[in-house]
Amino acid sequence: MFFTLIQLWTYLYPVFESEIVVDGGKMEKLRIHFDISFHHIPCPALHLDVMDDTGEHISNFEHSVYKTRLDENGKVIISDDIQVPSKNDNGQKQSGECGSCYGAAPEEQCCNTCADIRDAYANKGWSFLPGNFEQCAHEKEVEAESTRSREGCRAQGNILVKQLRGNFHFSAGESFSFGSQHVHDIRFGEQYDFAHKIHHLQFGEELGRVYGIRNAKSFKMITPLDGNNFDNKQPNTAYQFYLKIVPTEFDFLNGNSLRTFQYSVSRQERMNNPMLGMQATPGTFFHLDFSPMRVIYREDRPAFSSVLVSICAIVGGIFTVASMVDGILYRTLDKPRPFAKQAM
Repeated sequence: MFFTLIQLWTYLYPVFESEIVVDGGKMEKLRIHFDISFHHIPCPALHLDVMDDTGEHISNFEHSVYKTRLDENGKVIISDDIQVPSKNDNGQKQSGECGSCYGAAPEEQCCNTCADIRDAYANKGWSFLPGNFEQCAHEKEVEAESTRSREGCRAQGNILVKQLRGNFHFSAGESFSFGSQHVHDIRFGEQYDFAHKIHHLQFGEELGRVYGIRNAKSFKMITPLDGNNFDNKQPNTAYQFYLKIVPTEFDFLNGNSLRTFQYSVSRQERMNNPMLGMQATPGTFFHLDFSPMRVIYREDRPAFSSVLVSICAIVGGIFTVASMVDGILYRTLDKPRPFAKQAM
């Protein structure tokens, strides 16, 4: 009976057989899904940047990214009690006005927003101090107020990147290019605590839950960082995650196929303390590196005819052994007893 149940189990619960091949999909785009809670960084101060080795750089990425305010206990803040002034009251120039670029651009060019001045100064290679410009005055006040508050922020969404070495990162303050450098507008002396919890981080399609991978271990290989909390109790820390991403394919018995990515991760935490010669931009950084190989998992189980043959063989073996045991016991117990002969 036990062996029969084993055969039925192997048929009802398939296993995944693995195969490694050279990956030919390097030109494909990769979608990254993330859901991360930052316990002590307010949403207005949290910015997402995407970079790769080709020089492509997306600053302050906001498309398909959703931010939710959290209180100090990590609960969602439903009421919005922070009044954000209208565009006409925040230092930006109204329509029809031409704001000064403060010598960083030709006189006919207008700098009506803080971002315009920042770009103009970056093109000139000049040092940018937001507090010196009318267009940046109120923007800095709002961000400073948010930074000093005890709110957190939950960032959810997805980004589409090339399959090239690069990184995406969350940091405080808006970013801009200064020559060949990537710089974040962070004020000296501020404390930024990027302690966070990764609820979900996955590369590739979000169809694993739909197809219902029965092998929990296989799904864990796709999302090894899910549910982990990172907090070293030190502000101004750069949390660095180095991810080795491997293209992965699941082929199911029902004909469905899931192309996704699994990854291994190592991490490092760097402190930002210029007084001790330790410099690092506070934030959470995910460094991406791609493997040239693809792992294919094929769902497999024995044919039903094979299971029937095995069950018949087990049943036949049981009857054969039972008949042998019965014959031995019969011959042993059926021998004449010595006292019976004496009685005759």
